[in-house]
Amino acid sequence: MFTNKYALLILINLPLILIGIVSAITSFKTGRISKKKCVAQVAFWLSIGIALCFVEPLYNALISHNLTNSQPMSIFDMVLLTLILFSLLLIKQTNEKLDMLSTKFSRMHENLVIAEEQRHWDK
Repeated sequence: MFTNKYALLILINLPLILIGIVSAITSFKTGRISKKKCVAQVAFWLSIGIALCFVEPLYNALISHNLTNSQPMSIFDMVLLTLILFSLLLIKQTNEKLDMLSTKFSRMHENLVIAEEQRHWDK
């Protein structure tokens, strides 16, 4: 079913997809994201994994119906797809860290305002 390039594409990107899924579940278990957001992230990473499995059959179907005349996937294409997935993983992690920092900053601001108000009333 899979030629070497497409199997290699799946094998190279499988760890990134697994990291994305495990990261979403871990974030949910630690309370950093909601259940709804966790389900959306797991579905996102699973859909990417499933889409990668269907790259070769889709390409073969396009060729057989004369819908494309492009060359088969090259090593450069594999590297490009892997970098795109890696970038998505980094963007997701950075977004989660920004959300956490925003929440911490809001709590610190609230505590500072409360402490300032308390100091004002103690005078």
